[in-house]
This record gives sequence, structure tokens and C-alpha cells, in this order.
Amino acid sequence: MSSSMQLVTHAFITTTTTNTPMTKYTSVVTTISSNKRRQRSSSRSLKLEPLFGNVQVARNGLSYEEVEIGTGRNIFPGDSILCYYVGSFKKSPFQSVTFDETDPGDPAEIVIGVGNVIPGWEIGICGDSGLDIPPMKIGGDRKLIIPAELAYGERGAGEGRIPPNTVLEFQIAILNAERKDSGVSGSTKLKGFAGLLGFFAFMLISLFVVTQNIDFLFKLL
Repeated sequence: MSSSMQLVTHAFITTTTTNTPMTKYTSVVTTISSNKRRQRSSSRSLKLEPLFGNVQVARNGLSYEEVEIGTGRNIFPGDSILCYYVGSFKKSPFQSVTFDETDPGDPAEIVIGVGNVIPGWEIGICGDSGLDIPPMKIGGDRKLIIPAELAYGERGAGEGRIPPNTVLEFQIAILNAERKDSGVSGSTKLKGFAGLLGFFAFMLISLFVVTQNIDFLFKLL
């Protein structure tokens, strides 16, 4: 990510915490440690490709074009994706402004499909069968044109760097995807399992006591 765009924090993610329709996406991209990055990524830079004739337009206004269809598995909601991207918008019919992009050798890691990013990214990457948008695959490269209502709407973002009601263009290349842990720690799971075993042990002891004293209980009745 270019240092000049630090305030945007990967422009498809907001950094405010007010609970308004376009600012509820408050996740921050997790950068990968240098060792992990060297193991899982190359020094590739993403070249912004022009749109050609095979652009698909969904009913919600999101447009997409496959630059390259991946050969890996589909991307699912909850996946942590490792990707390169370029984000831009048209300042005029003849001028395009790149507002954010990953640096070569420094891909972004983002958990997708769980409300952390703008809807245009969620739908454009995970797909939507109701809109006939297929999910991306690992190794895939897709161009997205995201209408303002699926991005930042009337608010804009980045302290004016993305103006209100701006249509955003992204090109996204997915290097890898992994399922993340549910968020419940191992110790918490162990405590829960121990509690469940304790409950069953208590029930067995109670049943044993009742059966051993069944005659006495009947006499009391």
C-alpha cells in the first residue's frame, strides 16, 4: 500500500466506528509478517487492465470482468484471502485516479464475506447466486466496477480522497485463501468440553443414587 494512502486504510475499508450504513465496516487489514509474506507471495505487481467486451452487469449495478479465472477452489465467506489489488475512480471521462493499491511483494490479507469490507467487495469476490455472480477462485484476477451505493455512497471516504457518490473500480488478484479459526480459543474449548463431561458425570451419579434408593422413595410416596 502506498504510504500516501495511509489515511484511507485500504480504501474499501472504513476506519470510523460510527454505526451508519456506510461506516459500519470497521475492520483493519491485517498485514502479514515478513517471513509469512516471503513464504506465500511473490514480488508480483498488479497491472490495471482495461475493460474489454465481456463485462457482466448484475441487477444490483455491480459490473465485473474476468481478467483471469483461477484454477484453485472457490472463495467462500469467512475466508482470509491474500490478494493484490488496485483501486481507482474516474475523475473525468479522460482521467482516472488511483487512490489505493498494494505494493509489489506486499499483498493484503483480508477476511472476506463477514461484513468487514464494502458490499461491492463482498459480492464481487464471494459471488451471489441470486445475482448470477460467480465467486472468484484462488489464482483468479477480476475487475470490478462498484456503484456508489455498494461502496461509500453519499459520505465518500478518506477525508475527501474518495468523493461522495463515486463509482469505484478495482482489480483484484487472489493469491491464496485460508479458513480462519472460529475465534474461540483452545483453552475456552477445553473448558467447555470439561464442563460438558462434568454435567454428564453428575447426571450419571444422580441416576445411580436414585436407582439405589428407589424402594425408599416409593415408601415416602
